Amino acid sequence: MSEKQVVITKVGGESSLPLSPKNKEEGGTVRKPLKSILKVKGVADPAKPPPLKKTAKRSNRIRIPTASGTKRQRKTVRQRVSRLSDSEAEAIAQKSGLVKGKNTPPALTRKILESGITAGFVSLR
Repeated sequence: MSEKQVVITKVGGESSLPLSPKNKEEGGTVRKPLKSILKVKGVADPAKPPPLKKTAKRSNRIRIPTASGTKRQRKTVRQRVSRLSDSEAEAIAQKSGLVKGKNTPPALTRKILESGITAGFVSLR
């Protein structure tokens, strides 16, 4: 039998090839896929849309409140309308075109104004 020489190479040691740009591409690890993988982050709910940018204007957002949010919004609107005087409430309602006649009772004017604010037709800001 013929005996063959056994060559032992150390793993993780310095390579015998000179470090030229060509050898760096061939022998180095590929980093491009790793960079793109690092940007992906896990989320709890994948169906949820990504968060809006902080620079986005509030007026451009579409807000869909829950049932409790709608209830809280109506309560807040009712409080704000109740703080207005009769003349202020009537002026806002006529300015927005919700009330046509001047002889509308103040309680009805407030109810119409409250409904208009809740629907988004009138803004008290």
